[in-house]
Parts: sequence; C-alpha cells; structure tokens
Amino acid sequence: MIASLLAGALLATLGLQLLLTLAFAMVVRRRLRRPPGLAQPAPAAEVVLCLRGADPSLPAALAALAEQTYPGPWRLLVVVDSRQDPAWPLAEHTIARLEAEGHARWQAARLTPLAARQAQGSLKSASLRQAFGELDAATELVALVDADAVVAPGWLAALAAGCGQNGVGAVSGNRWYAPEQGSGPGLVRAIWNSGALVMMTLLVIPWGGSLAVRRSLIEPSGWRAVLATSLCEDTALPAPLARCGWRYEFRPELIALDRDDGIALRSLRRWISRQLLTARLHHPAWPLVALHGLGSALLVLVALLVALAALLLGRLADGGLLLAALLGYELGCVALLLLIEAVAARALQPLGGRLPRPDLAHAWRLLRWLPLTQWVYGLATLRAALARRVEWRGVHYRVQGRGVARLSP
Repeated sequence: MIASLLAGALLATLGLQLLLTLAFAMVVRRRLRRPPGLAQPAPAAEVVLCLRGADPSLPAALAALAEQTYPGPWRLLVVVDSRQDPAWPLAEHTIARLEAEGHARWQAARLTPLAARQAQGSLKSASLRQAFGELDAATELVALVDADAVVAPGWLAALAAGCGQNGVGAVSGNRWYAPEQGSGPGLVRAIWNSGALVMMTLLVIPWGGSLAVRRSLIEPSGWRAVLATSLCEDTALPAPLARCGWRYEFRPELIALDRDDGIALRSLRRWISRQLLTARLHHPAWPLVALHGLGSALLVLVALLVALAALLLGRLADGGLLLAALLGYELGCVALLLLIEAVAARALQPLGGRLPRPDLAHAWRLLRWLPLTQWVYGLATLRAALARRVEWRGVHYRVQGRGVARLSP
C-alpha cells in the first residue's frame, strides 16, 4: 500500500514538474516571438556595477560593457566597497586601458567608494542606494550588472527595449550555467539553476545580475527605501513596482551564459542557500519555493528508504515497484532538464549565445549528478528556512524579520 502511494506521488510530482516546464517554455516562446523594439531616440542609460573583491572575470566583464552597441548615450558607474578593496585598482586599470585603446563606448565611466557602511541591510544594497543618489541628471534608464556577468554587445539595448514596453517598469534576464569542464559541482549548480530558472520565471522573481529599471520609478515605488534593510536588490523589486501600477517582466533574450566551473560543493551549498534565503526574506512566493525544494527531496529520500526496507524484508514486489518508480522519476527529470536546456538555447540565440548540442553522454552526466543535486537542494532549502545568519563575500549578517543587519566586518 505504502509503496503504491509513494510510486503514485512520484508520478504525480513528475507530472506537475512537466506542466511547470511546459508553462515556462510557452512563456519563453511567446516573448521571443514578439521582441520589443527600442524606442527612438534611445533613453539615456547608466550602468551600475557594485564591487567587493576582485573577481577573476572583472576585466572581461568591463571589456564586454565597453563593447555595447547601444545607440543612445550611456554612462558607467562603479561603486567599490572601498579604495583599499582589490577591486579598485583592477577596475581603475581596466577602465583606463579600455579608454586609452579607444574600445570604450560609454560617454563617461566613474569609480566611487562606498561612503557609508550602514548597520542595516547588505553592503550591496548600500552601494546601490548610494549609486541611485549619484546618477547623472540626464539618466532615464538604470541597468544593474554583476562582476561575473560577461554580457553580449546588444545587452544594454535589449534591456532598454524590454523596459520601454507599456506598463513595464523593470526587466531582467537570468543566468544559464554550462560548465566548461563539466565538473561535478559545476553540473550540480547547472542542474539546480535549470529548475530555478523555471521557478523564477513563473513566480516572477527577478535576477539582479542583468536588470534594468526606469529611473523615474526608483524613488516613487519605494524600492530605494526597501533596499535600506534588504539582503539583495532584485527579489524585493516586483512588489514596490506593483504598488505604483507598474510590473516586472522576465526577458528570455537576456539570459546570460556562464561557463564558470570553479566552485566547490560546500561553497555551492552555501551559495544556493543564500539564493533561497533572498526569496524567504523578500518574496511572497517563498512557501511555494520551500515546498518545491523540501518536498521533492523528501519524496525521493523516503521512496528510496522504503524501497530498500521492502527489499530487506523480502517484499520484492513493493521494493521493485518503488525502485522502478524512482528510476522513471529520475529519467523523467533528465528529460525535463534537456527540454529546459533546449528552451534556453533558443533564448540565447538573439544575442549570440550558443550551447553545444546535447548527446547521450551529456544526458548520462545529468543523470549521474541529479540525485546529489536533489539532496543539496533539499538541504539548502532547509538551511534557508532556518537561517538566522548569512555570510556574503566575507561579511556576516543577522536575519531580522524581512531584512538583515550587518554583524562584521
């Protein structure tokens, strides 16, 4: 009886995941079929990059920004944690080199240190609040980008076109991990992110690594005030926008390809937990996110334990049924991952991104690392649900209600 119920639950869960994946595919297809056009003249834009620590990808990220083909005027504003931060000389040297070589297409680029390290909210949020107060008077569109995002030449134009739609106050893309060497932790991150891409799209959760907002909405929406206590800038954005009659929209053509493979499993678990914690703190869909993470992991674990117990007790029919159901569930999940990858590959094409064609070896690698991903996802969700403290780039924060307070340094 229990074996049949668990087998049915696995089948039902897989069916629900199929419906979610198909809904995601339909959203992406519909939005790619009707790409928004860029208004003429293009709005004056400003790209904000917040730095703490010298990311290895920072020179490449700045070079990619310098090559933007945006037809309107735009500026670059870089807020660094301090002048002593290793990111300061690296960013200063890279920007100077790009401008000296004539490769920089921005009107102006400016570096500024974080002036005030408030006790409430994250340093990232404090840097953004400072940047919003220092924008050029002509700026109409504000774009945010992360130091590990090496964007395509048409990135800023695509952001501006998406944000220029009627009723849309902010747009963002997302990230797609395709680890270059195919390491185990890299594949675990890629598998987890595939599912996260579906959930973030359907639950309307933005990604701050490639995000644009109308400058005129930053203050009236209350977003800048929300940042005063927030851990991150993106997850909390849709609610303030909605309160003043605007909406956020995911744009699939803004998905950024990330081939980084250099992450350890322990660091990855903490990273996933922090991503989930932002949903707990700042997004009303957190209960659904938690149910997805904990429910799927517990279901697989319980089904496996019951199957092994049945086999040990000589109940071969029940054990065989559950093992077959588990194998079918995992194979079905791999098929869904390949479908999500096909959708992502299509979304990457407008800005020149390319993914290798999947083959049986790729499917086998996904199957090998999928169980570990499910286990890591479940543990990270539990950790996010119970978290009272969080560490981000060497800074420790205490969770306080819907926000955080800095503990050190």
